[in-house]
Amino acid sequence: MRRLRWLWWLIGIVVVLGVLVVVADVAVRAYAQGRAADEIEKQLPENVQGDVDVSIGGFSMLSQLVSGSFDQVTLDAPALTVDGIPLSAHVVAEGVPTDLAKPVGDIRAAVTLDQQAVDSVITLPGDATLTLGEGDVSYQGTLSILGLTLGYTATGDVSASGTDVVIQPTDAALTQGSNALDLGGALSGLVKDPVTVCVAEYLPQGAQIESLVVHPDEATATLTASDFVLSEDSLRTFGTCG
Repeated sequence: MRRLRWLWWLIGIVVVLGVLVVVADVAVRAYAQGRAADEIEKQLPENVQGDVDVSIGGFSMLSQLVSGSFDQVTLDAPALTVDGIPLSAHVVAEGVPTDLAKPVGDIRAAVTLDQQAVDSVITLPGDATLTLGEGDVSYQGTLSILGLTLGYTATGDVSASGTDVVIQPTDAALTQGSNALDLGGALSGLVKDPVTVCVAEYLPQGAQIESLVVHPDEATATLTASDFVLSEDSLRTFGTCG
């Protein structure tokens, strides 16, 4: 019986130690998440405003701290403004060093903008204005034909790659007042040639657009970056359009 009691004491001690480790891991994780959010917000450029929530994944927080790298860190910023442009962002970063001066392995971000924000970012040639649709876009502008200035409307599929947003027109029509004219030779080039808009100046250097999904009044771009340093300098350094 005495041996059994010692066995139960040993089991009890192991259980208590296990609970303490779990509690310590949870406490350290909560502290690290709050500290990471504070540090990231400090690194944001002055033209970026909003709160960032941080969630650190992985099994053991303590072992990740010892290794100097987090397996996965998720950032959520549902109400950011960049140069006054409202947007929401969901970021998943893998291989995040505890020292933010070192590069992050891989970053994937979903950035959502409303129609007004899209209008601020996407500038079409001429005086054309863009309207988001369900999986496609439409835009309206004016053309000069035989000395007459006529309005046109066009619809097209939208995609993105690298730092470019591409609209491939699928249909177009001329309009004059309330009368619609059939598509003619003057618009054949408009339907044939894609419209390419460079948005590199809005992206940190090294970030690229992987995909773009549009819905009425909303567009979501998926951005990727590798070996990216989450520092104030890198977040302030934007790409350029050739």
